[in-house]
Amino acid sequence: MPRFVALPGEWSVRIELSRVLPGPPEVVWELLTDWDHLGDWMLEGSDFEVISSDRTGVGVRAQATISIGGLRTRDVIEVTIWEPPSVLQIAHLGWVQGTGTLELTPLTTSETRLDWREELRNPQLGAIGSLGLTAFRPLMRRVFERDLRVLEGLVRARAKGGLPRQRRASASGQSSTRKRRSKGGSEARR
Repeated sequence: MPRFVALPGEWSVRIELSRVLPGPPEVVWELLTDWDHLGDWMLEGSDFEVISSDRTGVGVRAQATISIGGLRTRDVIEVTIWEPPSVLQIAHLGWVQGTGTLELTPLTTSETRLDWREELRNPQLGAIGSLGLTAFRPLMRRVFERDLRVLEGLVRARAKGGLPRQRRASASGQSSTRKRRSKGGSEARR
C-alpha cells in the first residue's frame, strides 16, 4: 500500500459524504468499479483509463483527467482495499495525493448507504498546497455531492433493470465503449 509522508507545515484536507442509494450494495459496487464508465456519474472526470493488466482487486491502477474549479490535473489511482461489495479504497498518486474510501452498508434489500471519505494533500507545494486544498474544500464537497446525486439516479435505473450491467473488456483489454472526448471534441493527450 502506498504511504504518504507529510512535509513540515503540510496537512490533509478531509471531505466526508454519505447518501442512501436506492439499490442493493451489489448494484452500487458494479457502478463504482465500472472504470470505463465512471464519467457517467463522476462528472468532473474524463478520459478514464485502466493502466494495469488487472481490472479487479487490489493493485488496479487507473488514470483520469480531473477538472474542478478551473484546475485540471491527471489523477493516477491505485486500488488499496477491494472488499466487494462493501469497501473500495484508492490511493491518489498524482499531483494531489491521499486516499478515497467508499464504504457500502446495506440498509434494506433495496437500499444501501454509501459513505465516501477523501483525505487529500498536495506534497509538491507543502503548506501552500494544503492552503489551496483547504480553500477548495467547499467546492470539492459540492462537486462530490453532485456526483452522488447522479450516482443515485444510475443506481435507481440499474436496480430497476434500466441500465445494462457492467460492460466487460474485450480480449484485447480495450473497453467496448468509446473514450470520453474533451470539450474540443478531440481525445486528450496522455
